[in-house]
Amino acid sequence: MSQIKAVKDTTDIVEVIGARVSLQRSGANWRGLCPFHSEKSPSFFVSEQMQRYRCFGCGKSGDVFTFLQEYEGMTFYEALENLAQKVGIVLEKTGPSDEDKLRVEVLQALDLAKEYYHYLLTQHKVGAAGRAYAKERQISNDSVKLFQLGYSLDQWDGLIKFLHAKKKIPLDTLVAAGLVIKSQNRRYYDRFRSRLMFPLRNHRGQIVGFSGRILPSASVDKSDEKQAKYINSPETICYHKSQLLYGFSELYQQIRQEKQVVVVEGELDVIGSVQAHVNSVVAIKGSALTEHQVKLLARVVDQIILCLDADSAGVEATKKAIRVVNATDISRETPLELRVTRIPAGKDPDELSKEDPKLWRETTKRTVTAYEFLIQVAFEQNDATSSSGKQKIMRQLSPILAEISHAVELEHYVRLLAERLGASNVSVAKDIEAVKQKKLLVQPKTANEVSADQPTTKLDKLENYAWFLLFQSQNEQLAQRAEILTQLALKLPGAHTILKTILQNSQLPLNQINARLPDDLQQTVFNLYSQKIWLAKLEDIDVNKEWRQAIHELRAEQAKIRSKAITSELEKIDQVREKTPAQLATQEDLLRELVQLRK
Repeated sequence: MSQIKAVKDTTDIVEVIGARVSLQRSGANWRGLCPFHSEKSPSFFVSEQMQRYRCFGCGKSGDVFTFLQEYEGMTFYEALENLAQKVGIVLEKTGPSDEDKLRVEVLQALDLAKEYYHYLLTQHKVGAAGRAYAKERQISNDSVKLFQLGYSLDQWDGLIKFLHAKKKIPLDTLVAAGLVIKSQNRRYYDRFRSRLMFPLRNHRGQIVGFSGRILPSASVDKSDEKQAKYINSPETICYHKSQLLYGFSELYQQIRQEKQVVVVEGELDVIGSVQAHVNSVVAIKGSALTEHQVKLLARVVDQIILCLDADSAGVEATKKAIRVVNATDISRETPLELRVTRIPAGKDPDELSKEDPKLWRETTKRTVTAYEFLIQVAFEQNDATSSSGKQKIMRQLSPILAEISHAVELEHYVRLLAERLGASNVSVAKDIEAVKQKKLLVQPKTANEVSADQPTTKLDKLENYAWFLLFQSQNEQLAQRAEILTQLALKLPGAHTILKTILQNSQLPLNQINARLPDDLQQTVFNLYSQKIWLAKLEDIDVNKEWRQAIHELRAEQAKIRSKAITSELEKIDQVREKTPAQLATQEDLLRELVQLRK
């Protein structure tokens, strides 16, 4: 038995998915809200017997490895390693791909770099400059420990000497990790020098990169563009800026408990907030939320609170966040709420949290919806008493309000806007509707897809139902019923292989039989096993009675179709005046077959 199969057979998919998605028992199976798209009624189905999942809404389907790859962003080998560790299987024979090997080596190098930088800052005498700067920025020792802050030497090869010369990590691995730069003349040097180091963790707690804040005492060449105030790791095999939320891993339990999170822009904003006892906070590496970040937060919070200025950058960041939240498929019983808190002009969260911690705590609690924030800003920027000002306000707000899909929510903002403009609800709603219709005209239309649960012909439906009933049968009935299907002309691609595998492994349960099929046929079997229209009625039917009836009707429909084909062929032969011996023989065979079919 392969180790992959051993891990898969030992793992309970319901336990793995149930730890991440709320599942409820539904007969012999489990249901929940799909984690891969937005829905209000559960259409996500997990089969305990088949050890596979399927969403009837978005079509996502697979096994426990597929789920971890899709949901957690793991590679196959990472998923295998994760599950093997949980079930106590030591992987010996199954090796990672070259890419997986590089990823492991990069993660190890980054973790060692974190330990090295942290040691220099907290214990070594050369870290005095870093400690002085941390003290100047009022970063407590608890924060240094919690976020594992570090210090990079004011040298070109400090890290290289430790990781390459001492720890024997190849230079190419350090380049791949974003820790070392390879120059055009093939010389290597440290990317981070004389900086306060902020380790960047992914949502699984792994160090994937660093952000470095240059120290005022640094002696590096200030004309070097790489010596900006802050530099971050480049995009690597492990670090992707659009996916990272600084503080999410370290503060996960607090964020989950609060059910809301304040989104700020920098690492020091997060650290300052925590020191001011605002513990549900993360920082984005960029100016706006991304789809990946929204999906990550939506797993644990009900509210995302953007901390913004009322300047043009803050307005654009809010508009982008609204679009991302609206466009991101999120599985939730209640909508994810996007809110905004406004910080005093000229301040940032780090400064405010240190100068007036109480005010910062109060600021994070004084929030408005993202749409209310945009309305406030529009009225602050324009004269609502003049006709031109009103027109500008509507031009600013109509496009974003036109994206609200919920009628009651839209009505609320129409009424609010109309009241502040001194206009009627009807005229405001009319302007917004005009923008909405204009958008609809330019949106590309997508073709409707035919669902696999909606066969196109009666014969397709009967055959699919027969397969469904076969896979719902008791183990001791599988071989006998598979034998019956071998006698029928089936349209399903791979039918012969599926039935042959069942007959050759009749002593095994269905999930183990299925595991012996090629991957594509494993999915085919599960799709037939989990057909929505019949799965919903499974508890109310007698499978044995339905099987007999389905086979009878399937045979009758096949006979009917074949009879029509034979009749058509006979008519063509009849039109021939002088028939050849071969045509006469064919005619006789067809007539004999037709009589047999009609019996």
